[in-house]
Amino acid sequence: MGMSKKLIVVMAGLSLGACSSLDDKNTFMTYGDLQDKVRTHDEQWQNVQSKLDRIDELEAEVAALKQGKALPTKSAAMSNNMAGNGMSTSATMAAVNVAPAVMQAPIDSQGNADPMTIDPEENFEMDRAAPPVVVAPVMATKQTTVTGDEYGVQVASYGNRDEAVRGWRVLQKSYPTVFNGLEPLVNQKEVNGRTMYQLKVGPFVNKTFSSDFCKMLKEKGKDCLVTQYNGEPFASN
Repeated sequence: MGMSKKLIVVMAGLSLGACSSLDDKNTFMTYGDLQDKVRTHDEQWQNVQSKLDRIDELEAEVAALKQGKALPTKSAAMSNNMAGNGMSTSATMAAVNVAPAVMQAPIDSQGNADPMTIDPEENFEMDRAAPPVVVAPVMATKQTTVTGDEYGVQVASYGNRDEAVRGWRVLQKSYPTVFNGLEPLVNQKEVNGRTMYQLKVGPFVNKTFSSDFCKMLKEKGKDCLVTQYNGEPFASN
């Protein structure tokens, strides 16, 4: 195969050289003729390349066939070796089937022995080693002061807490439906050295809602101020 490949390459080279030689009578070659020559050379080289590829494929097939013939020879040698030792495939399988199965050994029983008992001293040690169970304390009373993490609206300010509670009741009568769903708080605060009790309502989700609510109150003629929702709750009824 190697000699055939070399022969084809030599023939292709000779043909290319022959094609590129010019007649003595025509020593002038135009650019178009040169391009035609190049195209012809390319086509011839493609044909040669396809033949070379086919030769490589044939050599690969021959090598594969040679390897395929070598495998049965090895198998036959193994069979002869087994026959020389006096063992056959059926005998080998029979030997495997006859092999005893591995059985789990039974656990020895103590007959009429008494059930296992725990020594009182050991039981006491186990109790001492056990971790204590921690129970979370239950809040006896809920927190009565709102910290002010949410927004509210201050609707009035009074001199004492009782006045703030009464002021809330007056607002409910003046605006029966405006404060539905809102909770009042009284926040104690020092203003210019004087203790004031601010009446606030809320809570609102964000500052925008509290601002809109305050704007609505001002449209109804009620003054208000957007603040934090903080203070102490009280019975509104």
